Amino acid sequence: MKRLLVFWMLVLAAVSTMAQESPATHASVTAYLQTLLTEPVDTINLRVDQLIDSVGRQQPELQSSVAGIAFDYFSTSPIMGHEGVAVHIADNWFLNNKLKLENEQLYPILYTFAEFNRSSLVGRPAPSLQMQSLDSIPTEIREAASTYKVLFFYEPDCSSCRKETPLLADLARNYHGDPITLFAIYTQADRAAWETYVQEWFSNIENPDVTIVHLWDPEAETGFHKKYGVLSTPMMFLLDNQNIIIGRGLDTESLSQMLGLQNAQTLQYKQLFDNIFGNFDPLTIDHVEGLADAFAERVREDPDLYAEVMVHLFNYLRSSDNFAQQQGALYVAEKYIASEPDYWSPEFLERTVYALAKARLNPVGGKATQLYLQKKCGKTVPMYKTGRHWYTLVFFHLIDCQQCQKEIKELRQLNPAFYDLDIQVVMVYVGQDEDNWKRFVRRQQPIRWTFLNDFKGTSNMRMLYDLDFVPHLYLLDEQGTVVAKDIRASELKDLLPLL
Repeated sequence: MKRLLVFWMLVLAAVSTMAQESPATHASVTAYLQTLLTEPVDTINLRVDQLIDSVGRQQPELQSSVAGIAFDYFSTSPIMGHEGVAVHIADNWFLNNKLKLENEQLYPILYTFAEFNRSSLVGRPAPSLQMQSLDSIPTEIREAASTYKVLFFYEPDCSSCRKETPLLADLARNYHGDPITLFAIYTQADRAAWETYVQEWFSNIENPDVTIVHLWDPEAETGFHKKYGVLSTPMMFLLDNQNIIIGRGLDTESLSQMLGLQNAQTLQYKQLFDNIFGNFDPLTIDHVEGLADAFAERVREDPDLYAEVMVHLFNYLRSSDNFAQQQGALYVAEKYIASEPDYWSPEFLERTVYALAKARLNPVGGKATQLYLQKKCGKTVPMYKTGRHWYTLVFFHLIDCQQCQKEIKELRQLNPAFYDLDIQVVMVYVGQDEDNWKRFVRRQQPIRWTFLNDFKGTSNMRMLYDLDFVPHLYLLDEQGTVVAKDIRASELKDLLPLL
């Protein structure tokens, strides 16, 4: 990597020779370019093209000089995104032979700069990258389901990496907000050095909002250097949930600031939706669907805003405790995401269609899929029995899930009503920590609920029920028909008098 860094410095030095012109010309062009710094990249590209055109085709040497000055200015700019302007100048003026470089030996260098930057520019879809994890599992970075993805290319012997890594580790340890996946990508081939570095900096990080995945490509078979312009380390990117690059060449401080802004935007959308949906009491599925249609209609003409609003609306509804809003998430997923693939990244579309299919499992009014699970003694029994109780309440949960614990506490308070209505409570543990589960059952036994697990892994419950998120609560009648699903204990409390 050090040799690549030296090469890159030579490239920038060589490229700067394109901009050699009289001091007056250089100063006047640079002064104009400085007035464009706050403009979007597309606007800068347009203004630069107009500047070069204004010189006139009768002065090709001067045009070439002005283009070279602009290329040099934006290729070395510290402002994120300006490398896109440099790539535009290279493609639009030099590499297509519109203008000629005075020194033709610079063409390979110009080409190299464009090739090592064009696929990882801000605003572009992140290139596909499948690498091996620390556990030798092939992992595609674009397929992570988190809201944001951070790519951190590093090597242990890089002094800048050793300064940046502990800062990034602290961010991962203390971050709170929309879920992120941090892909820590080792760029060298010494596995022992890699494992030591991972153990040194990332071994004690436990944060439910952050997933850390360690990757490498020792033979550089993926072409990650070119795909992501990794000519020196550290190199850091931020991707959104559509796998669009929204941050490039970041350090931890700028990454933290960007994540803060993104989370603030999510909070603003949440507050907006809370205010709008909160005006309806009771809130019905028809209300939610009507509001979703209204949102879509208002922002349809702006594709970027449309995608932003509908993603935030879908995530808001999907994470809601309200049954009508949860059903509204399915409506948004089906009408505005699954049926409009051109707006979304393939991975986001695939995840949404998958979530839609899972949510359709065991619908209200249909017979609940029977599962055969194990009791504490190891005996296999059916999850529910028909004709035994008027109702069966099935609660899928994890022990360390805070929302699960909150729901269990509220269910305990409803326990007298369960006896009066002959409702059998079945607690289905979806985790694999057997010791923790047994301790949990011992604490709960006085309630006389049924506690089941699938430590043998024979029930296929995750394919037969929507268990990507817990808790999940199903109310079944005496024949096993689903009366209600995905409701909370507070909604169940309102439903009990109607049974």
